Amino acid sequence: MADKQPLVSIILPVHDGESSIAATLASAIGQTYGNTEIVVVDDGSRDGTRAIVGAWAARDPRVRLIEQTNCGVAAARNRAIEVARGELIAPLDADDLWDPTKIERQVRRLLEANDGTGMVYCWWVTIDDAGVLLDSSPAWRIEGQDADTLVQVNYTGNASVPLYRRRVLEEVGGYDVTLRDRDAEGSEDWDLALKVAERSRVVVTPERLVAYRKRRRSMSRRSDRMWRSHRLVMEAARARRPDLSGAVVRRSQDQFALYLAGVAYWSGAYPEAVGWGVRALRLPFAFQVLPLLMRFFSRQFRSRSTRPRVISAGTHFSGWDLPQPLIPYDRIYRKRREHPGVAPSAAR
Repeated sequence: MADKQPLVSIILPVHDGESSIAATLASAIGQTYGNTEIVVVDDGSRDGTRAIVGAWAARDPRVRLIEQTNCGVAAARNRAIEVARGELIAPLDADDLWDPTKIERQVRRLLEANDGTGMVYCWWVTIDDAGVLLDSSPAWRIEGQDADTLVQVNYTGNASVPLYRRRVLEEVGGYDVTLRDRDAEGSEDWDLALKVAERSRVVVTPERLVAYRKRRRSMSRRSDRMWRSHRLVMEAARARRPDLSGAVVRRSQDQFALYLAGVAYWSGAYPEAVGWGVRALRLPFAFQVLPLLMRFFSRQFRSRSTRPRVISAGTHFSGWDLPQPLIPYDRIYRKRREHPGVAPSAAR
């Protein structure tokens, strides 16, 4: 790709991120893809974040620091897009890590696809505060223009996964800043991916290239706010697409309840986990999931005596032989797509 390297703008919002921002910046700077810039928007941090980023910017001209009062993650990402110069946009959250080849592989896949492709996603792994590997994502292979499946399950995973064409982000208006005003932050990245999928094709780079960090006290652990955020995003999707089936939205709600059950369990809120789990029992495949959960609990108990695998900045984890994900949603949904009477078939 030496003769065709479009500029990739890595947009990195951060608020009070002094504990992780240096590792995340190192992960972005250490990409094997050569033509990048890194736009860090400090969203009103009160700790040492600005000093850390400023020191990196002084050493590397690719790093730019933008400061603003605290306006929320969506506004910070939109601000980064406004000042970014690249034709491709790669969001990165301030505590996540990338495999060093992430951008290179995704740019290659996007250039292979036609101009009607607005987003390329990849697979991911989940790590804890210390970088210990917890789980790996489903091996999604959904491609084409198929927003219905993305409504039902967020196969893009998290904000640090997609690579977007900038023009498509501008067409859809960027991230929705109104969710914060309605005390419903948390699904902004899913909402944006949905808007892109509604008007363009998506493709996948079938490698685990993102380490998504689960923190017990992060925003994604506030299940009531996350539920409200999901509901508003789905209401907006139905407003944009009156033909969107109510059954598809209900499946999305039940699927999201299952996700929140896992979030609550991870946070130690076991009664809440049971409550969300009961809510998810309407899912057609809920009883397929229960044995997998039991196997997970058993595996978690056994893993205490095994040596953990740790991911840090610069780790080439895409080549690791990783265990199967806790719940293989990709296989479950593939079977459903093979039976159109159960679920809509995905575009190939």
